[in-house]
Amino acid sequence: MSSTLPTPPTTASTNDTKALDKVLITKLHSQAITGTDYWSRPTLQPIEITIELSTNFAESSQTDDLIHSLNYAVISRNVLTYLDSKKAFNFKTLEGVTEGICDVVLDEKKGGGDVAKVLVHAEKTEIRCDSIEIELNREKINGVVGLKQGKQNLDVVRINALKLQTLIGVFTFERLKKQYVSFDFDVQFNKSFNYYAMIEDVSNYVEKSNFKTVEALIESVCQVIIQNHQIISVKGRVTKPNAITFANGVGVEIIRTRVDFLNSPKIAITESSSGNEDIIDAFNLPTNTLNTEVKESGNIAYIAFGSNVGNQVANITEAINLINSSTHSKVLQTSSLYESEPMYHLDQPKFLNGVFQLSTSLNPEQLLKYLKEIEYDHMQRIKLIENGPRSIDLDILLYNELVMNTPELTIPHIRMIERTFVMQPLCELISEDKVHPVTAEPYHEHLKQLYDGEKSQDVSVQKDNLLKCCVPLINNYSSTTTTATTTMSLTFDPSSKSTERTKIMGILNTTPDSFSDGGKNTSLEVALANALEMVNNGAEILDIGGVSTRPGSKDPGFEEEYQRVVPLVRAIRASDNLKLRDVVISIDTYRSEVAKAALQAGADIINDISMGLYDDKMFQVIAESGAPYILNHTRGTPETMSSLNHYVENENHDLVEQYQHDTDLNHSDKVLLTAIARELSIQVQKAIAQGVKRWQLIIDPGIGFAKNLRQNLTLIKGTPLIKSYSLKNQAMDQYTSLVGLPILLGPSRKRFIGELTHEKEASERVGSTGAVVMACVGFGSDIVRVHDVKEVNKVVKVADALYRDLI
Repeated sequence: MSSTLPTPPTTASTNDTKALDKVLITKLHSQAITGTDYWSRPTLQPIEITIELSTNFAESSQTDDLIHSLNYAVISRNVLTYLDSKKAFNFKTLEGVTEGICDVVLDEKKGGGDVAKVLVHAEKTEIRCDSIEIELNREKINGVVGLKQGKQNLDVVRINALKLQTLIGVFTFERLKKQYVSFDFDVQFNKSFNYYAMIEDVSNYVEKSNFKTVEALIESVCQVIIQNHQIISVKGRVTKPNAITFANGVGVEIIRTRVDFLNSPKIAITESSSGNEDIIDAFNLPTNTLNTEVKESGNIAYIAFGSNVGNQVANITEAINLINSSTHSKVLQTSSLYESEPMYHLDQPKFLNGVFQLSTSLNPEQLLKYLKEIEYDHMQRIKLIENGPRSIDLDILLYNELVMNTPELTIPHIRMIERTFVMQPLCELISEDKVHPVTAEPYHEHLKQLYDGEKSQDVSVQKDNLLKCCVPLINNYSSTTTTATTTMSLTFDPSSKSTERTKIMGILNTTPDSFSDGGKNTSLEVALANALEMVNNGAEILDIGGVSTRPGSKDPGFEEEYQRVVPLVRAIRASDNLKLRDVVISIDTYRSEVAKAALQAGADIINDISMGLYDDKMFQVIAESGAPYILNHTRGTPETMSSLNHYVENENHDLVEQYQHDTDLNHSDKVLLTAIARELSIQVQKAIAQGVKRWQLIIDPGIGFAKNLRQNLTLIKGTPLIKSYSLKNQAMDQYTSLVGLPILLGPSRKRFIGELTHEKEASERVGSTGAVVMACVGFGSDIVRVHDVKEVNKVVKVADALYRDLI
């Protein structure tokens, strides 16, 4: 009986169509000394071996006989035997182990093949990463084992889950504390290199790095690898495992070759210190010193201000006046004023905060120095403790599109996106499309996140982040308006869910021909008595009017209006009744001369039914006086307004409108509301351009002025839209927002109510007016202007309880 050796299986070749057949051995466990461990000791390390042998086992498939294939059991045993015999041998590198295994599995005498891919996986050789893998592709040609040809067959080292700590991210809390990031690298190479040194380089660089984005981080890390090690390419992935609560991680992945960094300067690597540096003493922002051009003039900066010592409004006004008196800087516009709880040091008075927009020829460092001179030299600020009480605080928030970080100054401001008292006023001055250059999120989105409560309020830092909008009762024309302090303000809640009581403005007409109460208050004594009655019945504001806006009414002229209004103001201020003497007085006039005279006599507010359209000097008077100003939407004149109630969509492509709260409003409703808001915004912008400060403004959408029955009803329902409206003029680079401005609605006894109830006489509409006032409060009105104060006061109490939970 003769015996013959088995015919070896046909192995893979480049022309063999069945060379894709594979014999696989997965995760074969063994041990080897792969160099030294993290503490430089040559110790045995556990390894896993995965082998892929290319062959053609077609004949074995047909005969169901292993003799025509590669025997994985034999090959596995040979590998384990080989490694067992080398337990005392130091392979120096994981690559050396893998090369040795390749020689075994390609040894024909030991049942091997001609083409093999061998991957060796080690989890203990480097403690900072989960594992290191070496993958080699080898083939045997003419008895010689060598690199398998083809770019896809290059040697690869894989670094899996290299965990390091670094400053990374755009949020303030991320700038104050290091966080873990995880790196994965697939590095292609054609000559041996020290990947442990590569890991050390990456670790030293990353732990000293300071990036906003993972995109920039991984790009720089790949550059470090390629510039310091002889490799062909690297695929790098970085993951932030803790960025999103309900995700295992978020990150990015790139592939870079040597070509990508041929013209890039080499990145310096600083060794990491051994100390605990995960807590950073100071905020770190990864920015260039200057990232935008500083112009000789016309640089735009946004300055946050705050005061909680002395006369806060006077302090803020003085700071603005000092800036405007300089030759290099001018305040272009201001935000509203907001009362806020103190931060960090809680045992101190509440602050009055806001933001103003500045045009300056100073560079950022010069501007900072100038603002500090105002604080400490001009206004004698005394800093006793960090974050303590102060007469004035002026901080640079933004400067052009600049991003900078120096020991003295960081722009954008370090903590701005954490503070409602900064973001609320700032977002009144910058449009919705403006993006924070560090976080890459719109400023308005940051404000929304603060109010949406995505981050829980730390009461040890600030009691709460809710704000109150303050309209200060300033009157530069009179030194004695009321016996209250000069910081007296009307206070409103700028949020959509107001927690401030609705303010009642009582109507005190001194005209003989007003549509509802003409001739009732022509006598000074009677007018004073009625004024006192209104105050006693709950009116916080008295609105004195000397001109009727009833269609067809006669314009009395300046002198007659003056006589109807100014003596009454003086009489109220001279009253023996303290409550009457200190009431807030509003003057219903569209004449600048009457407004000025009334303010000089002691009035507090100007209520202009023409929103500045009838008298081109009105805005100048308001700017000079500093007094609150109510802009009442109207069209035409009292004689023509009834015919001017056709409203159309915006047809100017340079004007971009933004608004919210459009639930249950149809297209025609939105057309009406946006047209009213647009016309109001244009007048607001004109007032600001003439020096009126935003904190002086109160908006009245003008119920009954150039509006029919249905339009008046829509206007009341659409109050939330008007309160959320903003307008950007792209051609002029102007942004005007009605957000945060108090809203006044005046439906009292008006004709549209009579049309609904068939009450012909205005005096009959008291109860129905109460019903409309209830709706006005429900839809967000901050002030209601009414004739019947006693009756409406009861309505408002019920409305505030229902809609604002104020009991």
